[in-house]
Amino acid sequence: MKIFLIFTAILFILGCSTLAFNKSADYRKIENVVYKKIDGQSLAGDMYIPSIAGPKPAVLVVHGGGWTNRSGKMEGISAKLAGAGFVVFNITYRLAPESRHPAQVNDVSDALAWLYQHADDYEIDSNNISGWGYSAGAHLILMAGLDRQDAPQLRSIVAGGTPADLTRWPNSPLVLKLIGEPMAKAKAEWVDASPVNHVTKNSPPVFLYHGQFDKLVEPEQMALMKTALEKHNIQVETYTVNFLGHILTYALASGAERRGMEFLREHLGSKTDT
Repeated sequence: MKIFLIFTAILFILGCSTLAFNKSADYRKIENVVYKKIDGQSLAGDMYIPSIAGPKPAVLVVHGGGWTNRSGKMEGISAKLAGAGFVVFNITYRLAPESRHPAQVNDVSDALAWLYQHADDYEIDSNNISGWGYSAGAHLILMAGLDRQDAPQLRSIVAGGTPADLTRWPNSPLVLKLIGEPMAKAKAEWVDASPVNHVTKNSPPVFLYHGQFDKLVEPEQMALMKTALEKHNIQVETYTVNFLGHILTYALASGAERRGMEFLREHLGSKTDT
């Protein structure tokens, strides 16, 4: 009975959180917009377009699931972002172990390039495209967005529950599925697949949030990512979600999500910025 009451309370909080973000939301949703075809797969995403006149800022949203599944579908945050006036492209990507690193990063990068190319079609201000991911999705949006060199830049990134340095888990079965070889045999690949090693002086500002009691992706990972960004003088802000672990931070971190959206807003540029 106690477990049932706790579960009911969680559902109530989730419902209240969603209403708080979306009570005045007005947007249309276009499902299964294909951005890439590869290996016999059609990779797609759901597009959320607010009913606001003129070009709007956009967010590329990337789901989690340990790189092997789509358990963190990011539908909630996508709706909240749309309710706040952002066009959202909530994408899928190829999964491990059938597809190995860097396939997933390439997919996210291609989705971002596609979003820039089709900005006019979806009422997007191409000067203001940002990224948001949680867990494996945070890892991938950082990998795709921190070091783009000559490619279009993200305006800013929000990353929650981030696996930042994969070499800290040499025995992780999930990372092994992603890379395809144990770290003892492929350390260079594990290093290359870690976002902490892809920060440059041109990386965009980053907002990091993490559950205080995260046992799956330890809070140390947020500290490692923060240090890597600060070494290159990249603006970074962190937010610890007190008393929650990895899954509940994904489900219940409305305060972190609200601050993340404020962070995106604070880093929007004018249409004349380059």
